[in-house]
Amino acid sequence: MMRLKVKQLGEGLHPSEMFVSVETKDGPQDLAVDPSSIHGSTVSVGWPVGRKGHYLLVELPRPTSAGARRVWVSKDELVSEKPTRQSA
Repeated sequence: MMRLKVKQLGEGLHPSEMFVSVETKDGPQDLAVDPSSIHGSTVSVGWPVGRKGHYLLVELPRPTSAGARRVWVSKDELVSEKPTRQSA
């Protein structure tokens, strides 16, 4: 799994929302996410679904304020999520 860097902008319209901004190929995009999904200024986006040079296409957890579900982001904006090991 991958995590996408976000910048927290403030509270959403509901107590269960936080507005964040993501840096995309076309400029910053804002979206509302569940605050519990933010870890270390990142949100989970799964694995990229496309590639164009230095940019990767990722599916966001919720649509942006412009309605986009997938956005092109620089590889530098993604962080690999380290799997946690479980012991017996």
